[in-house]
Amino acid sequence: MLSLQKISSFVEEAIQDTDLFLVDVKLKTNNVIEIYIDADSSVCIDQCVQISRFVESKLDRDTEDFELNVFSWGLSGALKLDRQLQKYVGQDVEVKTKEQGKFQGKLLAFNTETVEIAPAPKKSKKKIAEEQPNLTLNRKTTELKPAIVF
Repeated sequence: MLSLQKISSFVEEAIQDTDLFLVDVKLKTNNVIEIYIDADSSVCIDQCVQISRFVESKLDRDTEDFELNVFSWGLSGALKLDRQLQKYVGQDVEVKTKEQGKFQGKLLAFNTETVEIAPAPKKSKKKIAEEQPNLTLNRKTTELKPAIVF
């Protein structure tokens, strides 16, 4: 039987001695395995292929059929781990909370309980940017994503 713990350990083995790290493993219906990785630098498709081949070599298709997909965490996923947040300290992020809704700001700092955000200045009717005070938000109720800037 496939288990998240076993699959996670195979991924950890495959990425040891690299700057890659495991973000999430999902085991969906019909034995669809989804592995999400990130890196301190960047993730390329060849690394995803290598991890997929390594994990597949550790699993037995004769015992249990499965579908295996390895993804780079990418820009659309929420930042979950300290290692991910560390990459974005000093950079723009998209912030979503129940209280304030969705807005952009700069990630200033974080700890296990909170994140500190400098909201992007808001433009008034006079088209003058108004500075906003820094916010300290509960990490459990705040979703952060990398800001896509064009």
